[in-house]
Amino acid sequence: MTFLNKLNSQEKRVSIYLLTGALFFLIFDYSIASFFDSLNYQTKLLFGTLTHFGDSLYFFIPTILMWALLKIIKSKNQIANTISEICLFIFLNILFSGIVTQILKHIIGRPRPVLFNGFEQKSLSIINFDSKWHSFPSGHAATIFAFIFCMIILFPKIKNILITIAIIIASTRVIVGAHFISDIFGGALVAYLSSIFVSKKLATKKILFTAENETLIPNSNVNIISSYIANVYKSIFFLYLNFNFYFKTLTITLLLSIVFFLFPSLDITFSGLFFGQDSKFIATESDWFIYLIRKMLLPLMALLVFFVPIAAVIKQIYFKEKILNIPVREWAYLFSCLTIGTGIVVNSIFKNLWGRARPNDTIQFGGQEPFTIPWLNVDYCNTNCSFVSGDVSFFTLSLALLIIFNKTSWNTLAYASILLISLLRIMEGDHFLSDTVMSFIITYVIIIGLRDIFKNFPEDLNLNKIKKFTLQPKNKSNSD
Repeated sequence: MTFLNKLNSQEKRVSIYLLTGALFFLIFDYSIASFFDSLNYQTKLLFGTLTHFGDSLYFFIPTILMWALLKIIKSKNQIANTISEICLFIFLNILFSGIVTQILKHIIGRPRPVLFNGFEQKSLSIINFDSKWHSFPSGHAATIFAFIFCMIILFPKIKNILITIAIIIASTRVIVGAHFISDIFGGALVAYLSSIFVSKKLATKKILFTAENETLIPNSNVNIISSYIANVYKSIFFLYLNFNFYFKTLTITLLLSIVFFLFPSLDITFSGLFFGQDSKFIATESDWFIYLIRKMLLPLMALLVFFVPIAAVIKQIYFKEKILNIPVREWAYLFSCLTIGTGIVVNSIFKNLWGRARPNDTIQFGGQEPFTIPWLNVDYCNTNCSFVSGDVSFFTLSLALLIIFNKTSWNTLAYASILLISLLRIMEGDHFLSDTVMSFIITYVIIIGLRDIFKNFPEDLNLNKIKKFTLQPKNKSNSD
């Protein structure tokens, strides 16, 4: 209790918040656990991968190796020594919080969700050595939060990013059915108190911290590292802002592709959200809302972006007039977006040559073809394949339409329609998440690229100089 009494007001407030969260979610723990237990295997797949990042070995091994290496080198560089001390801080905090967590697990003996969902077991089994009764507190949550709290104490300027990472990883323990939500709060509370205890012990030895009026202050070397990290973060952010559109888009595309490569189950998980217990996707073409959008709205848009530009060219040549007071250059731009973007690049090249099987046809969703990651050129589909989405590409043309009508303030509505058609195609089992994302990016880049090209053309595209072809009678020869 002496340690708890020495907590300052902020430390007490955070501890109370975490304790209150644990007590509050005791009310909803079992209903939430039942919900996640009802999710299918495909939905849980991604979270099963992410949850491993809360394993203490992912932190023990790198930190102890780095600490040992720097000690062996015996560098006189103060920053290197500080990095060694940071590794020691992380190692000790995770070790101490892990020990406390394991003691509490064995004493409290709370049944894990698997026992509740299978046998409706709620009662505690005090001092139990069976891991199925080690639900409270969560060890993985304690580990990831122990690491994050160390980082926050040392580098408070990036705390928002750190907390977000911890919440995402810790929440996977609930989704995969390993813990209740109150267990997560319990693990976070143990980690928080542990980080305070370890940091104060280090402060007494003048390691990393100095204590002033019961407040820990990182030493000058930690502040140098913290400032460096903050400057690097800002530099990367501002560097990105200074990139032109195409380099930004390339960067985003590469990052998203890496995410889909490293976590291939992301596609399966997202599609699994809409895969019912009857082994079918929850939406079909016969549903009225899908019929309305794909069979009625989409053809009307096709008429607008295909036939109106052609009519505009004809009217410009023969009558020297505009349609809807829009220059023929703009109609030609829209027509080019359709033919080059959606027609040639998306439908002719990607959909017919990349050969990715649609979700409905993959083994994971009752089909016979293997699941493949995006951008991988395979032959599991002959024509009109999954990668990329033609419908999403076509709806992305609405952005080009708003450009020529000078209504870019309506872009939010256009993005909403793109998001809606993307969701519907995934709900039907006809596309993966990556199909829709990459389709939007490819089409959008083409839209912007063609805009930059066409703005250099004259408004009438010099069609006014084209002479109309008329039939005139031939002159009779003098011999006639």
